[in-house]
Amino acid sequence: MSAFDGRVYVLTDRLDDGLPNRVGAALRGGATAVQVRLKEATARQLIHITTALKPLCAQAGAKLIVNDRLDVALAAGADGVHLGPHDIPLEDARGLVGPDMLLGGSAGSVEAAKTLAQVADYLGVGAIYDARPSKADASAPRGPQILRQICAQVSIPVVGIGGVGHGNAGACIEAGASGVAVIRAAFVASGKPAEIERSVAALRREVDQALKARGGQGA
Repeated sequence: MSAFDGRVYVLTDRLDDGLPNRVGAALRGGATAVQVRLKEATARQLIHITTALKPLCAQAGAKLIVNDRLDVALAAGADGVHLGPHDIPLEDARGLVGPDMLLGGSAGSVEAAKTLAQVADYLGVGAIYDARPSKADASAPRGPQILRQICAQVSIPVVGIGGVGHGNAGACIEAGASGVAVIRAAFVASGKPAEIERSVAALRREVDQALKARGGQGA
C-alpha cells in the first residue's frame, strides 16, 4: 500500500448534483486526498457518490476515503475509511479489511494517539482552531501545540483538522503535522469551481512551503 499523502485533505461539504464538480476543482487545485463526509446521506447515496468520485481521485493521484462507514468504503472500493471514537474500533476494522485499505483515526490527546497509531495509517488531530460551523460537536480549540505533542509520540502521518485554512495551515505543519484537513477553506462560500480551485491551490502552496521550510516533502 502506498503511503498516505494528506498534505491537503479535503472533506466534502454537502451532497448535491454539483459535488463531483466541486471535488474535481479541489483536485485540480492540488488536493491530495478526499474524504466523503456526508452525515445525513443514506448508505445508497454514499455508495453512489463515492463511486462517482473514484475516477476523479484516481486520475489526480489522490486517495479517496469514506468517513465512518466501513461498509460503504468496501462496497464502493474506496482507498480507505476514517473511523471516529464512536465507530467500529480500528483494530476490528483492520481485521476485516486486511493490510491494503487505509485506516484513519481521530485523536484528541497524546494517549489516544499512541493507542490508535498501533493500527491506523494516519491520524486526524483536532480541533486545532474553531471548527464551527462545519462540525457542531467539535471539541474546544487545542491550538497547534497538540500537534507538536502528538507528532513527537507517533511515527505515522498526522493531519491537523478543525478551523484550519489560509494563514494558519503553515503553523500546523511547523508543529509537525504532515498535512491539513479542510472543508470551508476548500469549498468556499460561492461554491464556484474556479474559486474552489484557486482556494485549494493557495492552501497547497502554503502547506508545501511550510513542509519545505521544515525539510519535508513540499515542492
